[in-house]
Amino acid sequence: MSIWEETSLVDLALPGGWAATWTRGEAAVLTVSPQGRLRVTDGRLALETSAGREFDPGRYLWLGVAGATPVFAEVGETPGQVGLREALVLVGAADVELAMRAAALAQYHTENQYCPGCGARTRPADLGRSRCCDGCGAVHFPRTDPAIIVAITDGRDRLLLGHHEGWEANRYSVFAGFAEAGESLEQTVRREVAEEVGLAVGDVQYVGSQPWPMPRSLMVGFMATAASESVHPDGEEITAARWFSREELRLAVDQGEVSLPLAASIAYRLVTRWYGEPLPE
Repeated sequence: MSIWEETSLVDLALPGGWAATWTRGEAAVLTVSPQGRLRVTDGRLALETSAGREFDPGRYLWLGVAGATPVFAEVGETPGQVGLREALVLVGAADVELAMRAAALAQYHTENQYCPGCGARTRPADLGRSRCCDGCGAVHFPRTDPAIIVAITDGRDRLLLGHHEGWEANRYSVFAGFAEAGESLEQTVRREVAEEVGLAVGDVQYVGSQPWPMPRSLMVGFMATAASESVHPDGEEITAARWFSREELRLAVDQGEVSLPLAASIAYRLVTRWYGEPLPE
């Protein structure tokens, strides 16, 4: 199932009778570090059962139902944990959803233990979906920063890919940036593309979205058509940008000249949506 489909592999709705399921040891627990690190075993997230555990609403965070199994996260360190990016390479689609949500919640609850209004301690509420202040009673919800990510094509249906200054030398991807206050997402697309590669774009079309908890983004994907072919990387964030036909991109990937984003990322899905089929990462 692709990220473009509306139906998730993980149902976020809390099922009735979940407490009895927990008591019977039929729920699952995923340990995630405060930084979003996870343990992977044989291509799956390492889940433990709830058997023998007393439920603590301040300790266990609701992730959703995967298959028929209610899954909770517990924030903590455990041997063998790997970073979220590495975990996403190793696991399947359902586990990608669980990993994303677990990392987002772990980082949120670790970093927001005090009320921004009165400074008092806060505690997890609603099975981890919010935090409640013990001082003023305010309820705080996880912050999500909207960001656009856009695949740009030209009049010859070539795809523009750019190299970010912080990446390894052959890594290329589509373009992304955070929405600023008072901007629509379409305005963000136009501003970011103009700033990063000096292009004006015409048609902008929404494609899909993906949570990206590194640390707390929601990536909103678009396709856009460039008004010209002349590109001018800003030299700060984007140090190189190239137009590719499908044949040119396939050759560059096969020869190791270009390395594409993680297959679990919306960036990769945008590239392969244009290409028409999967490509090596």
